[in-house]
Amino acid sequence: MPVAGGEVHPAGLADLLRSLRCLDNHQDIGRVCVEKVSSMPKQGVASTFKFGTGWGMVRGVCAALGASVVLVPSTIWKKRVLLGLPHDKAGAVQFCTSRWPTADLVLPGCRVPHDGIADALCLAEYGRLLEQRP
Repeated sequence: MPVAGGEVHPAGLADLLRSLRCLDNHQDIGRVCVEKVSSMPKQGVASTFKFGTGWGMVRGVCAALGASVVLVPSTIWKKRVLLGLPHDKAGAVQFCTSRWPTADLVLPGCRVPHDGIADALCLAEYGRLLEQRP
């Protein structure tokens, strides 16, 4: 996710989605799967507002680019993608390193795979599987 100053960078996200569109000139991005989220107990008001603002920016950028947004609860995509694996962060990392061995899940300056990147890849895989439905 393109971030600037600790917040979602809308122009960067739009550029990223446009670059994905360019990978296949014959097909537009029809839909984007976004995890359906809700507030968490005991989470502060400021952090909840900041998170919601970022989530709204993602939906807004998708709408501006003409891509429909499919909200998917984590329980749904995990059940479909993480077959035979734990339905947690470690399971997502394990799936991604097996499915895409060349994908770099380790951010610069870190030593362990980033579970947020793994979750994003799993959600994208869920979207790909939706496209294959008869």
